[in-house]
Amino acid sequence: MAIVLPKFPRSRLSPQRRLTRRTEPALGLSLQSLQAGHEPCDVLELEYRVHRVAPAEVDQLEVSVMWYTEGKGGEDFGVHYFQSLSTDELRSVIDDQPRQLSVRLPASPLSYEGSLLKIRWCVRLRLYLLDGRKVSAEQPFYLGNLTVEV
Repeated sequence: MAIVLPKFPRSRLSPQRRLTRRTEPALGLSLQSLQAGHEPCDVLELEYRVHRVAPAEVDQLEVSVMWYTEGKGGEDFGVHYFQSLSTDELRSVIDDQPRQLSVRLPASPLSYEGSLLKIRWCVRLRLYLLDGRKVSAEQPFYLGNLTVEV
């Protein structure tokens, strides 16, 4: 069996122009627990990083733990925890130093997977750049034993 790789056209950019291409910022977000679910009132531990962006290009960084609904009817959401980082705090995160955070989870609403309504929890990281761009990352998790409609 042979492995055939596709042939892509060579880039017609000069070496100098290749260096001036804009790289997109990257966000790293991970939950420290190996479990997808967490019990109500447990402590959620997470770690996040910001890569490939200079601190001078960043306007604001937000971290939130939130829930939202999906399904028929209007969508709803609630923010359980919110943090906005100042310029000094941003420097330590952007220098590829992981930042850890612990948040005590609430007792409700519990995660739910119904046919008409779903309640989902996630950790959201949003990076606002001075040029108007916004980069975000989400890490979903379950609160409580996931209830699935039968």
